[in-house]
Amino acid sequence: TGAVDADSPAIRLIGMPRLDCLVDGSLQRDEILKSVGIDPSRKTVLYAPTWSRYSSVATMGEDIVKRLGAAGYAVIVKLHDRSRQADDYHSGGVDWGARLEPLLQSCDGVLASGSNSSTYLAAADVLITDHSSVGFEYLLLDRPLIRIHVPELLEKTDIEPVYVQLMSEAATSVHDIDELAAAVDQNFADPAAKSASRQYVAGEMFYKPGTATDRAVAEMYNVIELES
Repeated sequence: TGAVDADSPAIRLIGMPRLDCLVDGSLQRDEILKSVGIDPSRKTVLYAPTWSRYSSVATMGEDIVKRLGAAGYAVIVKLHDRSRQADDYHSGGVDWGARLEPLLQSCDGVLASGSNSSTYLAAADVLITDHSSVGFEYLLLDRPLIRIHVPELLEKTDIEPVYVQLMSEAATSVHDIDELAAAVDQNFADPAAKSASRQYVAGEMFYKPGTATDRAVAEMYNVIELES
């Protein structure tokens, strides 16, 4: 944007401290699942759609919970904070939390209440999204990712085309609920499929994950001229 010169000494390559917890061992799947009332022995699927009136939650969110719950999967839904704003622009005017929670309760699923998505990512065996940024973050765990292709979402929002390409490379893409259900079954049967693609895209997106916090702190101490 021109805010900082390309060769400026002010630039520091840090990474994303917020995501260090996904790779440093501090988040334990079984402990998280127990804390939200899910038996860790269950196969767990996290559905985390992006916000927008065109989000996949509007086209198949209820079907996802019903279909996967009926199949015996433990379903966690992590709604984007903006999609909880019950206006047309952010959510299509629907309170999706209120709409989905009874369906989740009927199949022993969970509507995520916390704002920290990393906790729920660490708990999930498979992630389903449309184009939420958590899809990329999940790649740091090298677990199966399923992308719901929603043409209207891509056409009418400002999702960067290169992000669509990268997520498509790393994920199993589906178009409807039948393809989605089959993809979930297949990814549990063969979780290593697309592992190489997941690792490649994660390498393109993130800088030295797991150690960004240390670099951030060191640089801040350097700026204020104190010993760390």
